[in-house]
Amino acid sequence: MEWIVKHTLADEASIRKMLEGYRIGSITTCYLLTRGLNDTYQINTPRKRYIYRLYRHGWRSREAVQFEIEALLHLKEKSYRLSVPISRQDGSYITETAAPEGIRYGVLFSYVEGERPEIRPEHARLIGESLGKLHNGTDDFQPEADRGFELDATHLLEEPSALILPYIRKFLGREAEGDIEELASNLKTRLEHLDLEKGFCHGDFHPRNMHGTGSEMEVFDFDAAAFGYRAYDVAAAWWNLLTNYGEQEQECWGAFLDGYQAQRRLKADDWEGLPLFITARRFWLLGMMLQNDDVWGTNWITKRSMELFVLQVKTDMIREM
Repeated sequence: MEWIVKHTLADEASIRKMLEGYRIGSITTCYLLTRGLNDTYQINTPRKRYIYRLYRHGWRSREAVQFEIEALLHLKEKSYRLSVPISRQDGSYITETAAPEGIRYGVLFSYVEGERPEIRPEHARLIGESLGKLHNGTDDFQPEADRGFELDATHLLEEPSALILPYIRKFLGREAEGDIEELASNLKTRLEHLDLEKGFCHGDFHPRNMHGTGSEMEVFDFDAAAFGYRAYDVAAAWWNLLTNYGEQEQECWGAFLDGYQAQRRLKADDWEGLPLFITARRFWLLGMMLQNDDVWGTNWITKRSMELFVLQVKTDMIREM
């Protein structure tokens, strides 16, 4: 019987071999840091630490990875604080390797020192300032590579809905499926009727993707970055507060907005779109998890999890009224 391999895990020796094309000196330790949509390794040398990301086969094309690299180098030129890609000896940034499941791409990044910021108002303001600076710094970003997707209604609502609705029908019935389908359609229509600002977005801007270094945040993990609705980028931070820090949400959300608007102002339509994007974020996240069951497994896909999703998006509708 022939196996179909979806996602292999490279060992330390293989990663060391991939890093031979970089001028980083001798490697003292190399180990797996996290496994998820991509595999992330920490690389330690006598002088510096690095992060090596091995993109999963089929998750991002070579051109999509090149788009991400171009964006990070652009932000570096604007003196934005972030983890930057490290070039190989030949000047390129992408290492191509033949895994059992197919071609995978690797990129070496600088290591972001500091710690994940605790959620409190002064940190929330700094996080907001950082996102405002990111948007300011990419207003003139014109990449040569194509990302392959945008953070628009298609990516955030239509594509996830196609994955979610069969499970809603399976566990909760056709009436519930119809309700969620109608909710997604109405949400898409409402977003399309707003004059929303579009531009480069991080796509997953929350404290797990940054470290605090002094009086500023330093950002990493641009795997979800693309052109799209800037208000979605702002709302992702609000979603994180609502989901994970309910008791601090009101105070920290206000501090975040103060920090963001100290850098750039939100237009009226973008303000109106913020609560809508909370719901869009829920669709995107659930769809992504269903799409990548080799990362998150399937034991969480239950009647209870679908009921929770329906409750959350219907509660969002009350907030938006």
